[in-house]
Order: sequence, then C-alpha cells, then structure tokens
Amino acid sequence: MKRYITLVMVLLCQLVQGQEEHISLSGKITDKETKQSIPGVSIFIPELNRGTVSDMEGYFSLAMLPSRPITIQFSFVGYSAIISKVNPSVSSRLDVAMEQTTTTVDEVVISGAYVMSRESSPIAIEKINKTDILKAPSPSLMSALARTPGVSEISLGPGISKPVIRGLSFSRVLSVYQGARFENQQWGADHGLGMTETGIGSVEMIKGPASIIYGSGAMAGVVNLIEEKDAATGEIDGDVNLRGYSNSLGGRVEAGAKGTSQQGVSWSMRAATESHADYLDGKGDAVGNTRFKTKNIKAGVGLQRKWGDTKIRYTYLQQNLGILDEDIVSELVTTRNDRTVQLPFQEVSDHFFNSETNLFLGEDRLKVTLGYHWNFRQEVEEDFDEVDLGLNQQNFMYDLKYFKSITPELEAIFGVQGFYLQNQNQEVAEEILIPDATKDDRSIYGLLNYSKDAWVIQGGLRYDYRKVGVDANRQKFINYGFILPGAPESRSLSQTFDGVTASAGATFRPSDKWRWRLNVASGFRAPDLAELYSNGPHPGTSRFERGNASFVREQNVQADLGVRYRNSNFSLSGEIFYNRVNNYIFFAPTEETIGDLTVWSFEQDDAHLYGGEAFLEIHPSAVKWITGSTSYSMVIGTRRSDGSYLPYIPAFRWNKEVTLELNDYKGIENPYLSLIGSLIFDQNRPALLEDSTPGYYLLGLNLGGSVEIAGQRIDTYISGNNLLNKLYLDHMSLYRPFGIHQMGRNISLNFRVSF
Repeated sequence: MKRYITLVMVLLCQLVQGQEEHISLSGKITDKETKQSIPGVSIFIPELNRGTVSDMEGYFSLAMLPSRPITIQFSFVGYSAIISKVNPSVSSRLDVAMEQTTTTVDEVVISGAYVMSRESSPIAIEKINKTDILKAPSPSLMSALARTPGVSEISLGPGISKPVIRGLSFSRVLSVYQGARFENQQWGADHGLGMTETGIGSVEMIKGPASIIYGSGAMAGVVNLIEEKDAATGEIDGDVNLRGYSNSLGGRVEAGAKGTSQQGVSWSMRAATESHADYLDGKGDAVGNTRFKTKNIKAGVGLQRKWGDTKIRYTYLQQNLGILDEDIVSELVTTRNDRTVQLPFQEVSDHFFNSETNLFLGEDRLKVTLGYHWNFRQEVEEDFDEVDLGLNQQNFMYDLKYFKSITPELEAIFGVQGFYLQNQNQEVAEEILIPDATKDDRSIYGLLNYSKDAWVIQGGLRYDYRKVGVDANRQKFINYGFILPGAPESRSLSQTFDGVTASAGATFRPSDKWRWRLNVASGFRAPDLAELYSNGPHPGTSRFERGNASFVREQNVQADLGVRYRNSNFSLSGEIFYNRVNNYIFFAPTEETIGDLTVWSFEQDDAHLYGGEAFLEIHPSAVKWITGSTSYSMVIGTRRSDGSYLPYIPAFRWNKEVTLELNDYKGIENPYLSLIGSLIFDQNRPALLEDSTPGYYLLGLNLGGSVEIAGQRIDTYISGNNLLNKLYLDHMSLYRPFGIHQMGRNISLNFRVSF
C-alpha cells in the first residue's frame, strides 16, 4: 500500500508539474458604512492553510492559487467575518466591505470534510481559537477546551485529562492532529489527550457521530487540532510566549518562527517546555504528586504551487506525569516547589511524522494525508529501577480524499482510509495488562454536499473493516502466566469487525436572522484492546482490569436539531440531541480482589443518552463596548435494560460571562475585561457503585491588552480561575472517589511577543 500511494503521488505530481501559469487574487477591504480602508485584516484560505493581511491602504494580494473555487475568510476585530467562495481563474479581483459588530457568530470550519461556514454546516462544530486559549489558559489543553458547552473532561490531576463530548468519552472520541488520526493508548483511564497547544492555530470539536468521515472511535465526536497558518509569502514571523501559574507554581515557555519564500517554500520551527509543582486545593492543602513536566518540539517544511501544496511535519512530545496514590496521599506531599520525580509516575514519549498534500486537478482536488506515529509509555509504581507497565506502539495511517465538483452546487468526496497499529509490551516491564497485538483498519466512503441559496444538504455512506490479532506466545507472557480469554491452546486470537454507517443532514438559512440545522448520523466503535483482552494489574489506576473477547462493536444513531436566531442586539441558539447506543461498553468494579487490588471488569449493554445546549449572547448595538453571554448544557445517560445511570456522565452546567471592550488607555491597546461564572449542578444521577457529587460555583476573571515597548508589541493576558477558592469535588475526576479536591484559586499571567 505504501508503494502504491507513493507511485500515485509521483505520477500526479509529474502530471501537474508542467502547469506553471500563476493565478493571483487581489482586492481592497473597506468599512461598509464609512467607506474607509481597513488595514491589518486577516485573509485566510483554509484549503491551503495560508493567507495574508491587508496593507495600510486596505489592499491585499494572494499568488500561486489554483484554478478552482476556493473559500476565503476575511476577519478583523470589531467586524463581522466575511466568508466568500471565489474562482480566481475566473475573477482575479475581490473587493470586500466589512460591517462593524461587537461579536462574530460565523467562521470557517474544516472538520466536517468540506470547507465551509460553521453556520452552514449540518454538523454541530465548535471552534476555539488560539487567542481564546491564551485568554483563559489551563495546565492541560483539554481543561481549556472543556469550557465549551456540551464538552467536559475526565481528569487525573491537572496534567492528565481526556475529552468527554455529550457524555461519551474514552475511545469514543477521536483525536486528529495535523490532519491525521492520533492514537496513543487513550483507552486507559489514566491516559490523557496526549497533545498540547504548541503551534496550534485553533481547535475544532465535532459534537456528534463523525464515523462516516473519521472511522472507528468517532462515534461521540472529534477533537481536531489545527496547525497555525503558514506565514504570508515573502515574510518571516515569530513569537515568544511566557506563562506562569500561581497555584502550581507552573511555568510555560514557547517560541517559534515560520516563513515563506517568494518561490513558495514554507518552513516552521517551534518548541515549548512546561513544568508544574503539586497543586493546592481550596483549603490550601497540597495534593501530592500531581506535578508534571512536558517538552514539545515541532518542525515542518512545505511547498506552495499553483498545482497545489505539500507539507511534511515532525512532532516530538515528552511527558513526565506524577500519579497520586490514594493509599499514601499524605506521604506524597513534599516541599512547596518540589518538582522532583516521585513514585508512582508515567513517562510518555511520542514521535509523529506527517505529510499533507493537495493536488488541484482542474475543478477537482485530491488530498493525501500520511502519518507514522511512535508512542512509548512506561508506568513506574514501586521502584525507579523497575518498569511496572511498559508499552510500545507504532502505527501507520493513510487517508486519500478525492473532491469531485459535479456542478457549481454539488460536490462529492470519495475516500479511502487505512490504519495499521502494532502494540508490544516492553521486555523490561514487570507486569502485563494487555497482550501484544495488531490492528488493521480499512475503509471506503462517499459523501455528497449540495449548497444553493438558503440550503446546505449533506449525506453519505461508509464501509469499515477491522482485523485484530493478539499473541501471547512470547516467553515473557508464558513466564508471567498471562492468559488470553478462553485460554486458547495456540495462545493467540484473531477477530474481525465490520459494518456500514450513514449520515444525512441539512441546514436552512432563510435569512441572516434564522438558521435551522438537522442531522441524523450513525457511528460505530470496535472494542479497544483493553476492553477485549486486558487481564492484569494497571499501575496507573491501582486496580486489576479484565476484558471480554466476546464483545461486539458499539453502534449508535444520533439525531441533532439546532436553531439559531439573531438580530443586531442578541443571538439565541439551542441544540437538542438523542443518542441511541447498542452494545455500549462500560467499566465497573466487582466484589472480587486479586492481591490487594479490586477487579474491575468491562460490561456491555444497550444505552441511550439525551440532552442539549442553549446559548444566549447579548451584544447591544447602542452599547458596543459590552457583551454578555450565558450557556446551559445537560446530558443524561442510562442503560436501556434497567434504566440505571451510566458512569462518567457530567453534571449539568450553567456558564455566564460579561465582557467589556474598553478604549485604548495610556499606551494600552485593545484592553478588555471579562467576568466569568460557572454553576455546576448536583450530579445526583450516579451509576451503580458511583457516588453523587454536590454542585459548586466557580468565579473567574480575564483581562488584558497590548502594549508597545521599544517598537515591539507585547500581548498580555491575565486570567483568574476559582477566585473564591472554592473547595469542591469534580464528578468527572478520577480522584473524586478518594475525596481528593480540585485545584483552588489559580492566577495565570501570559506574555506573547510577536516579531
């Protein structure tokens, strides 16, 4: 398959290489009311991940463009974003008139396979920009994303967290990094998202089944980390970010530079390091061994041409994560600023190679994404010289999408995807939780997108096949006494999972005021290795875990209905969903013990989840310097067999925010102040053997602005979380059963220097 993909790419490159006609697009950007030019407007082409900014006279120019329709976004603070679709080979001039507003409800998204306006997408997609993360950062990227309505996190301290989308978590949420599926043993309760904000331009989150686009693991949704855009042609940009946290005495340093030559050669380099001591709860007590460190290095090189573009990237991420042991909580507390590695801990390293290539073939486009990922995980519990759990994982993925323009209103996507994973226990590991294994995923799918006037209609079908093979023949397994389910004489097992998924949705926008959205999609998830074959102690969670090889794949159907109304003074929207899941797999403790560990086993039952989100944003046109917003999100999950509640379901949440956009003052440009409140309700719908959790209220404050020192612009962000120093338990925290409270008051200070 690798040779076939390489041959196809070489032939296509040779086919289009000779097309050297350079197509460009230029224009002028003005204020719709005053007719004055607007300098500094960001012009961005998502399909090419590049753009430019308007000059002092409002003019812009883009070169080396394809001879096909492209989507362009124009955005500037204080103005409504404009999203246009234009064919630069037909019209090389595009003048834009932007309208002043206090809020922007629309922007381009790419996670739904088609590049389009977020408001036009039949799929519910939330977008969090890098600036949003800088204004309200968290030690974990997932914690920053969990403020999104309908999104929460399962955490094991501030350094380890994983996404929950509308009540579904673990292997049901797929991570996408640099356009490729990212898998790093996320089946483990103590295994976090495994990615940081380094070099990220934005994060898009699909809320609902996305299996038809991304395959197994996307039945709950997708967390798509999108790279920062390339530098404008002929420019070199860079920045340095410095951040500190008061509670954990944490610090983060990030620096990077990028450039694009006049010949279309782009490059980027970025590095970051972060370190945290143990955090303090609302009483000021230290929570021992919640310290962690990360190191991140990224580099990339690319080529931009009229025929398309190609990029090759490399990412290295190293994490050292302390793990709280509930049996020795007080013994783990040391001096306030101690960052020394303690037992128990995890050490995780990732190496990720990735390439993305777009080839423009007339009105059509071929996108080829390839990725190779090495993940090394060690969990050390009792002795620094002994590795308790050690796993090496490597995987190769490919994703070929052909975008076929059928008519100006109708476009089709035909795709082929594959994912091959090999997992192996390290020889130095003292314990075995899962056997050595391979996974081979293959799929084919087709999508249609119709867009005309007020309507966008999408639909598609997908077929997936997965083969899983496990092997316990190594002498290591025999000596350890590891037994596969059913104790086969060959000490090996092989299983296959396959099936069809479908999706259909529509968006209707009869006017600028109204938007209606309906989507019905099916998703699936093949059981992961732990759910099928685990049979051993898991050091990171201090329990004995046991799988079940007879499990069948999870299958769900979810219906989403959303409506939005807006005028010049406010915007009101709501989303409701119903998710019916067959063969839902969940984890529960048993009364059995092995040694001093409780045995936890996986079970399978039908389930359903339902709920929704409501959002109100107030932006009075007569008082443009003040905006307010409030959102409410809820989800309920139960087993269909007996009506009992599912585990790891978040509490209902009510968020409020008031923001003041102030006038420039004594050299401070674009100052702002936001007051934020979050009311988390009682979670009184616990699963069996799960406790109820009382609600709580968290108060936050964000403020900042920009100053110029010695001709250098410095963006400053100050954020305060849990300002009332509330002592509380989070229902989604894996520390909750042990009475371990969450982080108390935390003030973060962030400086960004751009050059």
